[in-house]
Amino acid sequence: MRTVLRKVLNSAVQNQYIVRPYGWLDKIALAEAHGRKVVRTELTPEQSIGIIGRLKPPFDTFALLLACLGRRSEEAAPLQPHDLDDDCVLHFRRIVYKRRVVELKEDEQIHTPLDPVEYAELIQRMRKLGEGKKWIFQNRAGTPIDHNNGRRRYLKPAAAAVGVQVGGWHDFRHTLSRTLRRAGVHPVVIKDTLHHSKVDLAMNVYDKASAEDIRAGLRVVSKSLLGSDLLPKDLLPSNSKPDEGSESAA
Repeated sequence: MRTVLRKVLNSAVQNQYIVRPYGWLDKIALAEAHGRKVVRTELTPEQSIGIIGRLKPPFDTFALLLACLGRRSEEAAPLQPHDLDDDCVLHFRRIVYKRRVVELKEDEQIHTPLDPVEYAELIQRMRKLGEGKKWIFQNRAGTPIDHNNGRRRYLKPAAAAVGVQVGGWHDFRHTLSRTLRRAGVHPVVIKDTLHHSKVDLAMNVYDKASAEDIRAGLRVVSKSLLGSDLLPKDLLPSNSKPDEGSESAA
C-alpha cells in the first residue's frame, strides 16, 4: 500500500496534477521511476522445445507445463502429486507468494482438464517427478522450486543458447495466448484457459499482432479488391498489365 501511494503521488507531482507545498508529505519518500521494461518474446515451437531440452530436471518439465498450459510460474511451482488426479485433471490449489506457499480459496482455484493421449508425456513426467515426494517440482531441501531463481539461473541461459531473449517464464503464457488466437480458438475458451476475468483481457494484455498477422488480415481485402474483375484496369500497376507484345509474339 505504501509503495502504491508513493508511486501515485510521485506521478501526480511529476505531471503537475498536484503541487507539493512546503512541509507537505516530507515523511513520505516518493519512489523514483526505474524505467525498466520487461521483454516478452513470442516463442516458436522450435525455440520452446530447444529451451526445454537444455533445462535439467525438474525445470525441463516445469517449462513444458508452462508452455503447454499457459499457467503462471507461481501457480505451477507448488503443485503436489495428488493435484494431478486419476481423471487427468490438474488442480492448481495454491501459489507461491514471497517465498511462502499460500492456499487458494475454492473459488480462486484453477482446474485444468488434460487430454490423456495428447498430454501423455507431460502427465508421465509429472507423475514420475512426484513419486514419494510432497511436491512435484521439489528442490533438494524438500520445498517447492524457487521459480524466480530458476528464471535467472536456468531459463535465461537456456534461451540465450537457443538464440532468443526472454523476459521470464511468463513468455510461455504470452506465446500460448497468441497461438490459441491464431488457431481460431473462441475468445471465451482462451479466457477460461488463461483464467481471466474478462474475455478481452487476453487480447489487450497478452496479444499483439505481428507483421505477418497484419499481412494475412490485409490479404483478405486484397483478394476481394485487387483481384476483382470489377477494378478498372488503369488503376493496376503498369507491371501487372498483360504484355500484349509477348502475347502476340506467342
